[in-house]
Amino acid sequence: MTIYLTPNLSDEKIAAMDAFEAFRLGEELFESRYPRDAVRVLRRVVDEVPDNASAWELLARSHFAAAQLAPAEAAFRRLIALEPTSGWAHTALGLTLDRQSRHREGAAMHRLAAALGESARDATRVELVDRPGT
Repeated sequence: MTIYLTPNLSDEKIAAMDAFEAFRLGEELFESRYPRDAVRVLRRVVDEVPDNASAWELLARSHFAAAQLAPAEAAFRRLIALEPTSGWAHTALGLTLDRQSRHREGAAMHRLAAALGESARDATRVELVDRPGT
């Protein structure tokens, strides 16, 4: 389902949803390019089910899409704590750090992602940071 109109979500409506319903709405909002609204809904999901890696991933992606980089970083770090072997999560955290101009820290995440076999692009990002004169 694609949401075409700006969502009208009250805090009461969000609170009345069960966690699964809220997660599905968060997915729809994210896919419909309403990441800030998705964050509001998904925050409720991770509060209720704090060990749900899928919810943390979607919350982190929503923060990232909304250019809320500090909360995105925190959510990606929580996702990595839940799934330490997720190369994708390390790449995403690396990109989040890169967007904050924290390239050396991002390079460490890209190194981990490359070691986990995520993507050859991670190694390229590390090479850019490790070039002499940077």
